Amino acid sequence: MYLEYVKSAISSIKSNKGRSFLTMLGIIIGIAAVLTVLIIGDGMKATVNGEMDSIGATTISVTLDDTKTDKGFTKEQLDLIENNISDIDGVSPGLQFGGQLMMGDKAFDAMVNGETPASGMSGQVEMIHGRFLIKSDVDEAKKVVVISQTAATKLFGYENVVGNFLEVSAYGATDEYVVVGVRKDNTLDTAYASFFEEPSFIVTMPYTSMLDLYMIDMESYVHGFTIYTDSEYKDQVLSKTRSVVENVMGLRGENAVKISSGYGFDETTNTILNIITSVVAIIAAISLLVGGIGVMNIMTVSVTERTREIGIRKSLGARTSSILTQFLAEASILTFTGGLIGLLLGLAISYLICRIIDFAFIVNPVLVVIVVLISTAIGLFFGIYPAKRAAALDPIEALRTE
Repeated sequence: MYLEYVKSAISSIKSNKGRSFLTMLGIIIGIAAVLTVLIIGDGMKATVNGEMDSIGATTISVTLDDTKTDKGFTKEQLDLIENNISDIDGVSPGLQFGGQLMMGDKAFDAMVNGETPASGMSGQVEMIHGRFLIKSDVDEAKKVVVISQTAATKLFGYENVVGNFLEVSAYGATDEYVVVGVRKDNTLDTAYASFFEEPSFIVTMPYTSMLDLYMIDMESYVHGFTIYTDSEYKDQVLSKTRSVVENVMGLRGENAVKISSGYGFDETTNTILNIITSVVAIIAAISLLVGGIGVMNIMTVSVTERTREIGIRKSLGARTSSILTQFLAEASILTFTGGLIGLLLGLAISYLICRIIDFAFIVNPVLVVIVVLISTAIGLFFGIYPAKRAAALDPIEALRTE
């Protein structure tokens, strides 16, 4: 019996192809709009999270509260902390001072970073020539540096300058360093090279070499460091860090170790992006409401046009529930078909947009199923009024209709 209802509904839809398509158009546009927004939203979240990982969302900062302790870190203590925390790439004090790069009789302002090999694993450093810092560079305080593409080209006239010597000057002291690597420019390199009248560069060296150059007592100056880890291990590392640092530094029970990470920032970012996506999706869903009203209007017109047909069927014994079911079937088929077309259109549009704006293209299968179910539910909901109107017609009055 239900198969007959479906066949009858499809026959009625085919007999009015143009009107049926216009009825579906609102559903098609609504489903496509909502699906596009949600897919782009997921892609935006994935892309932003990836960018956050690359700029330090997978780092953990550890500092000593100077109001509770006057201790500082030594190299031995940093090494011990690094060896006692598993699932990390390493630690780095991340020192940074101003200095100058000397090329013949010319001097260029520079920002000198004192790092360890771990900072090169954070996703921020992409090597083009040579290598980044290695453990022996730090352990032996080797006089080696890594510079950017811009610095290499401006200072030496060409890019692959691995093996060349570069003089770094600070506070009147000057040392000669070997360039062991050239990394890809980042936004800071571009800004430093173009913001001032004379270009300024960023140079990276082992932090132990930097301490020697600037004649700094590490324990007196270094009161914090950064842990580099993978995002999947962040929670595990966070749970271990405080106890390890307190044990190594002899600060257990003094609450002098402060730990912060990008975790809260990640959660805040995700929350903001979810809110934005939800608001835009709700706005897009208004078109679904408009499409549903369109279905109701067209089905109402259909009932009016087919009043005499309904009268004949009722006079021949068709039950009220049969008339109701047939019209609900028509509304459901229209919106279900429109939902499938809208689904395909939404996938195509979102894929194209994600490729253009370089977002990750992520399709949640559950989301696809929900969208199709919603489109069918809209047909049932907005088809109830015209279906009930058709089912409630008096057969005698319906037969009198011209």
